[in-house]
Amino acid sequence: MIDQLKQYRINSNWRHHVLQYCSKSKASARERNKTKLAPLSTSEYCMGEGNYIDALNYWIEFMKEEERFSFYVHFVSASFADAKKSLLLLIDRKKNDPSVRMPLLRDAFTCYSRPFKYSHGQLGVKYRLEDDVGTPCPKEVHDKIIRDRDQLYAHCDLSAKAPRVSKIGIKLKSAGISWNDYAVSLSSISDVFDSALTLTGVYIESQGMNDIISYFSRFEVADGLSTEEPKLLNEMYGYKSNN
Repeated sequence: MIDQLKQYRINSNWRHHVLQYCSKSKASARERNKTKLAPLSTSEYCMGEGNYIDALNYWIEFMKEEERFSFYVHFVSASFADAKKSLLLLIDRKKNDPSVRMPLLRDAFTCYSRPFKYSHGQLGVKYRLEDDVGTPCPKEVHDKIIRDRDQLYAHCDLSAKAPRVSKIGIKLKSAGISWNDYAVSLSSISDVFDSALTLTGVYIESQGMNDIISYFSRFEVADGLSTEEPKLLNEMYGYKSNN
């Protein structure tokens, strides 16, 4: 019978070495670039021990797929779901509670935009939804949401706000921050959110990510050192697991 607690500790130990290798490789890349040497390899990290190299590469590949799967199936879906909730709440309360209109709109735009900005993984891989699934429609509305998020809500770009100060009593508003700028576009914004969800769903299915067991099945046949305590690496790098 498999000792689940022991296996969890072994897995955590390998994950520690993957992250440590990635950290050392990233740090060495800056130094080695001066002498035109390649970044630290898994062979160098494992001191040329073939079996440990194979095991470390297995865990690197597995953890990268974990990140990729989590980004598309969990992070993206949750971001769009949050955006949709805020938009629906906004539509429901826009007349009776004007004070929540812009805060809810800002939240919807911010949540929707997350997957279209680069997400930096632990292993150095960057993920961005639009690179793989395409641009939601209507494109011009999608572009405006991202632009407003970047310039008006997540940041404070004065070039976008175009501030003007009047000395003669004429009231001038800044651009892009009035409810009237968005009131007539709520239906199109909702269409963009739905389009993004559809594109993501199609991509997830095309990659086989809708079946987690099947997607990760190639990692289920792990054997050898990848399922055992990485004792040699622990000795080389002074890491001790809690047995």
